[in-house]
Amino acid sequence: MKRLPLFVCALLPAVALSSTIRAHTLAERFAVSDRVALVQVLSRTTEAQGNERNLKTFTRLLIGEDYKGSGPKEVTLVQLGGRLGNVEARVPGDADFAVGETALVFLHCPKSPDRCYLVALGEGKVPLLGADALVHDLFTGEYRREPLGRLISELKKASAATETRR
Repeated sequence: MKRLPLFVCALLPAVALSSTIRAHTLAERFAVSDRVALVQVLSRTTEAQGNERNLKTFTRLLIGEDYKGSGPKEVTLVQLGGRLGNVEARVPGDADFAVGETALVFLHCPKSPDRCYLVALGEGKVPLLGADALVHDLFTGEYRREPLGRLISELKKASAATETRR
């Protein structure tokens, strides 16, 4: 069996971290999303996929308004993990949803327009407080309130500027 030199082994964690941990701005998330929409959570169900530890949660979302993309008025958001009986599995950093909640979501719908995934896990959801978005700044770790209309306008401008540069 070949062995890697010790200094190469010591560098592997740094290489892995530098390639996987990168803060994506809201504008970047907007640009790569198939659909960005204001939604209300209708229901959540968790199912075992094969065995009791392989869980998926399916959240039905009612689309209130599309800001990017379009599609059906109801979509199913698919997330790995969830809670089923006494078994709970979570993906660190993923978003949680509550029935009745309203949020802005960044969606990727690769195979079907009514079956989607969040872009950037938990950062693909921006909760709303009244007419304001509760925006998480990944660079500082702080939250700020911003009027939803102004946020959407800024995201569309940033996305248009990115498209123009391509």
